[in-house]
Amino acid sequence: MDYLIVVGVALLVGAITYVSTLRNGRDAEMAFGFGEEGDLEPGAPRPIEPGYTYLKVATTGPSWRDRIQGFVGLVVLIAASAAVLALGIYQLGYLLNQLIQRFLER
Repeated sequence: MDYLIVVGVALLVGAITYVSTLRNGRDAEMAFGFGEEGDLEPGAPRPIEPGYTYLKVATTGPSWRDRIQGFVGLVVLIAASAAVLALGIYQLGYLLNQLIQRFLER
């Protein structure tokens, strides 16, 4: 049951994010795109109008340097998270130990 609550909250947050970022408030049309072509030369970039979102689409994958940098960053993040978690558990154990010692001294 708890998992369903988490999934429901995640879906709700995703829907709110979608509505607030990619929807146009006036007429509820999708806000990405650039409208009519008009008198633009072929191949010329269209100007971005107010109220529209420019979505970049990657045509190539990340380079090896980007992949290695991401991997190293992930390893550092996991190591730092494990250290913070271990310190937090240690501090909680220390606090409980102090509490029990004070209780037994009375």
